[in-house]
Amino acid sequence: MKDCFAYKPGSCSALKVKRCEGCWFYKTKDQFEIARFKALERIYSLPPLKRKYIFKTYYSGGEKI
Repeated sequence: MKDCFAYKPGSCSALKVKRCEGCWFYKTKDQFEIARFKALERIYSLPPLKRKYIFKTYYSGGEKI
């Protein structure tokens, strides 16, 4: 599925598989950007300590994404 955000010729940049057909992880680039924006919006709505923990754990400590 060449319109998938993770598609790279011959591989997938999100998963360690080479089979795109029927992939449950499939999203278009637009869908991926919208989901990413919503996730960050949710993180920024959390209390500061929880937000800091998430950024430190999953985003290499930086709050600027």
